[in-house]
Amino acid sequence: MDNIVYTRVDDRLVHGQVMTGWVRVTGANHVLIIDDQVAKDTFMIMMMKQAMPNLVSLHATTIDETREYLKNKGKNKKIIILVKTPVTIRKLWDAGVKIESVGVGGMATRGNRTKLYRNIAADAEERTALKELNELGVDVYFQVTPDNSKVRLDKVKL
Repeated sequence: MDNIVYTRVDDRLVHGQVMTGWVRVTGANHVLIIDDQVAKDTFMIMMMKQAMPNLVSLHATTIDETREYLKNKGKNKKIIILVKTPVTIRKLWDAGVKIESVGVGGMATRGNRTKLYRNIAADAEERTALKELNELGVDVYFQVTPDNSKVRLDKVKL
């Protein structure tokens, strides 16, 4: 999908400095959050829209609605996709949305998550999703901010 300029896993979704940095380096003019719960939370969507840089729109969609959204409403936009977990990217792949590369940013330690790389943590299901995406040919890498170097998944012990 040529209109996707960046796909990021970040459980914080939209947040100030990092979001502004990614919009600047990608040239994006639209952010698409893909999360079944967030898509139904109008208050959260409104709050995230307020945090967006000027001239950048935001929309939230469910996994099931994403393919159709990208084909129709998203076709003339430069899109950053944001998801909370790599499991969502794996489900998108199965639903026919073939993401070519995924930057993994913020995934905090909580619940069953354990340290994966620096301050990024993942549980067993998330680690499996990352491994499967990599095996499918998706370029999976860790990069917290645009200033950081990319560290490919195969350089990190899952």
